[in-house]
Formats: sequence, structure tokens, C-alpha cells
Amino acid sequence: MTPYLAIRNLLLQRRRYALMAAAVVIGFLLVTILTAAAQGAMETIQSKGARYFSGHVSVTGFRQNQQVISDPLAVVEAVQQTPVPLRTVAPRVIYYRRDARLFFGGNSVRQRRLVGVDFEAEGREIATLDFRAGGIEPFATDGGENGVLISEVVAELLSARLGDDITVLLTTDDGQINTVTLVVHGIFREAGIFGYVTYMRMQDLNQVLGRPVDAATDVAVYLRNPASLPPAAEAIRTGLADRFAVFPPVLHRRDFSAVVDRNVQQETLAVVSLDAQLAEIRDLVDAFLMVSNFVVVLFMVIVMFGILNTYRVLLHQRTREIGTMRALGMSRGGIMRVFLIEAAFLAVLASFVGFLIATVLLSIGETVSVGTGPAVAMFTERGRLQFSIRFPTVAVNLLLMVGAVLVAAWGPAYKASRLHPVEALRKDT
Repeated sequence: MTPYLAIRNLLLQRRRYALMAAAVVIGFLLVTILTAAAQGAMETIQSKGARYFSGHVSVTGFRQNQQVISDPLAVVEAVQQTPVPLRTVAPRVIYYRRDARLFFGGNSVRQRRLVGVDFEAEGREIATLDFRAGGIEPFATDGGENGVLISEVVAELLSARLGDDITVLLTTDDGQINTVTLVVHGIFREAGIFGYVTYMRMQDLNQVLGRPVDAATDVAVYLRNPASLPPAAEAIRTGLADRFAVFPPVLHRRDFSAVVDRNVQQETLAVVSLDAQLAEIRDLVDAFLMVSNFVVVLFMVIVMFGILNTYRVLLHQRTREIGTMRALGMSRGGIMRVFLIEAAFLAVLASFVGFLIATVLLSIGETVSVGTGPAVAMFTERGRLQFSIRFPTVAVNLLLMVGAVLVAAWGPAYKASRLHPVEALRKDT
């Protein structure tokens, strides 16, 4: 009976509740946009970082100061036998000495890393790059031999276009300077730290390094659920420990040198999660999340005070109604429950409206280009901000909003429940 009466009163008093509802709508709308922006930024960084850092979890081999996995297929098989839900597992060759350079037409650009990819195994992950021209299609055939994928920023610095022959310079394992001429098969949009990477076939990079064509330095592991990175990395490390020598867990990139002894005599594997690789960047995102959470709390407090004042006036205007309900036998607890249920229903309905408006605004926001400059490239896909609405987060925001409304409404509701029926009926509102 009490919920029915509360809903009925809410509908009858909808004009009086309009201001209170508007405050909740705006508050929940802003909270949803803030959390979606923060989560979207983190997911975008994870997506880009996974391609750059060898998957969501990377397995790297070390022996006698060299980065090498002597039997990459055995490592791939061992990873696949772990209970972790996997999307892609593929061997890689990574070269990241400071002398890696690209040359074309008298111009040169230093690369942060050269990546040799098994396109048959990892091609679908590389295909998610935002290609301005070309793509990975030639690598699916023999036409991909001696081909290369470069970023738009590198192509502009080199003044290179699709189909041009560029020269790659590096140092072989024997310490000799070597070069190779590769054809630009694809140019992808990327800037910032993720833009100075060049992708090519494993065989081609191994050949110029003077290694066997099937050699590998890493195994890239892409997860179906990237949200569970640390547990997944530990499960993979534990599974590999049954067959290979492995280093202790690497929890942060700054701990890598302390944990990993590159000069070990026996080949040993380091298992590193993307969270550890992106630790410094994640600190930046976490700082943004802290600011956004502070703003969320601030919004909640503002909404609470707005509702407190509005509800106090609203209940004052309904004094005679309160007196009538008390005269008809409703207890003080019943009066309080009616008004708190009214407030809760209002909070849920207004939050739902705010959520709907937020989803529309976010959909529009994803179509707006914010450019591809280094300042924003890390957080954007195809030059656009990405927003992520996670329903567990929405549920938490809803509970916080309803809780804030109930806390704000409790004081006026309690005061209203203490009114004496005769005094309330005599009151001229």
C-alpha cells in the first residue's frame, strides 16, 4: 500500500517535483559522461598498448644478455593450455635499439621499435589499426614479402606514400650495421609514443638481423577479457613455470630491471601484463579518474543540497496533506516511508532519463573528430574520443545517486512525520 501511495503522490505532485527531478537528471547525466570518458580513455590506451607491447600479456625470453625464445611454438602451446580465456597467441620479433631508423628521399626518422609479426596468427589484431592507406591484405600472400606498415606521422616526416621503397637501418646480432629496402604496404593513423613503430613480417626482420626465419623474442597474448590482466598474467606465468624457467612476477615497468636478469645462462621467460607496461601512463589515467571521481562526489553533494532545500519547501507545501494522512490513521513511520519511497522512485526515474540523455550525447560525441595530434592521439581512435558505458559502473552510480537523494530527503521526511495531525490540518499553506 505504501509504495502505491508513494507513486500516486509522485504522479499527482509531478509539477512540484520537477525542479528536484531536473537536478537528479543533470547530476546523473554528468556523472555518466565523466565515467564513460575515463573508462573509454583507458580502454583505448589498452587497445593501442596491446598492439605496441605484444598483447595484453607479453612473454619475453632472455639468455646471456640476448632477448630470445628458442622454441616459440612450444611457448605458444603452453600458453594455450592455460585456463585463461584467450583471443590470440602469436610469436613476435621486437627490435628496439636506439639505432633503428627509416630512410626515404634524404629524410630519416628514428623508430622506437621494429616489430616482426606472424600475420597468419596475429593479423586480425594488426588489422584493427586505423589505416589511412593500404592495409595488411598483402601480408596474407607472398606479396607481403619485404613489406612494411608505418604510421601517418612517420610517412609525413619521410614524405613517403603507399608503394614507396623505404630503407630500414639496424644493427645485427653480430654488431654489424645492416639495411634492407621495404615497400610501404600500409599507412596507419597514429601519433605519440604508439606512432613510432614499424610492422613487418617476422621472416623479413629476422633475415636482416641474421637470425633463423622462425626466431622469436616474444609471444604476444591477447585476452578475451582485458579487464582481468593481473590474474591472467599470473595464471599464464604459473602455467609456463611447469615447462620453462620463469622470472618472478613483474608488477611495474620500473621493477623490470630488478626482477629480470638479462644475463641468465639458462633461457628464462618474463611474463609482463599490459598494466605493468603502461604503469606510467596508467598513473596519468588514474589521476584523471581521481579528478573525475572527485567531480562525481562534488556533483552528488550539490544534488544533495539542492534536493534538501527543494524537499523541505515541498513538504512544507504539503503540510495539510500530511495532517490528513495522519488523521486517517497513518503512523509516523508510514508517513516517513511514503516520502522516502517517493524520493527513491523519483531518483530512479530521473537517473534513467539522465542516462538516456547521456547515451545520446556520448553517441554524438564519438562522431566528433578531435584531431590526431600527439596530445590527444593516445586517447583517441580514428581521431575520435571513445566512451565506454559499463553497466556495473552505471549500477554503482545509480545506487550512489539514490543514496544521495534518500540522505537529502531523510531530514525533511523525518520532520514531516513528527507533525501533529491537528496542527498540520490547521496549517494554512
